[in-house]
Amino acid sequence: MILLVDIGNSRTKYLIATEISNQKYQVVNNNELDLQWLKCHWLKVKKIILASVSQSSHTDVIFDWAEKNGVSLIVVGSEAKRFGVTSAYQQPKKLGIDRWLAILGAAKLFKNKNILIVDAGTATTVDLLSAKQQHLGGWILPGIDIMFNSLLKNTSKINAEQFNVPALNFGTNTSENVNNACWAATVGAIELAVSQAILELKSIDLILLTGGNAQYLQPMIRHETVIEDNLIFHGLQRYNQN
Repeated sequence: MILLVDIGNSRTKYLIATEISNQKYQVVNNNELDLQWLKCHWLKVKKIILASVSQSSHTDVIFDWAEKNGVSLIVVGSEAKRFGVTSAYQQPKKLGIDRWLAILGAAKLFKNKNILIVDAGTATTVDLLSAKQQHLGGWILPGIDIMFNSLLKNTSKINAEQFNVPALNFGTNTSENVNNACWAATVGAIELAVSQAILELKSIDLILLTGGNAQYLQPMIRHETVIEDNLIFHGLQRYNQN
């Protein structure tokens, strides 16, 4: 069994490579990720393809377990070019591995298209990929939760309660004002990104959404969008085919 693994800041997501198109990824909190957990849950694994934006200690646990159990381990990092896709970064290794994998996944799933990739998670990232498989750069902005919490943390007279009801209407109380503004700022950034992408590429074929907030953002965006929850895993899977 080949396992695709994405270690985030607080959680690790994983998926069997052969189930990438029809299965939801599984999740474990990073503080639970120890040798005993791996022994119980990954017993049949023969190969792991792994990416991590988190502390190296989590990768070390998996490395130690894999070495002791004869499991092949490939740790993926951002690169200047791979699978015909070229990074826009002057220092490619500094592009977040989650963004790089999303770009590789988009290039695999939607060939020869100009794509705006929006990963709406802890942070919201936007990346532009041309039909020629050239990454043209992107933006990073705070995710919905970070945006909300940052405002409350850095102001003394704004008291608001966060609720997960995405809306863009003008609020009639402070909680609505803050919540709706976070969604409005995110949607506004995406809409502006579309305009900027069209300036650079003349046209956009697809807006590709992924991440935990993708489903909430989709109805708010005026342009046609596609959601791909396993986008990063599609990128990881490419390293198993090379």
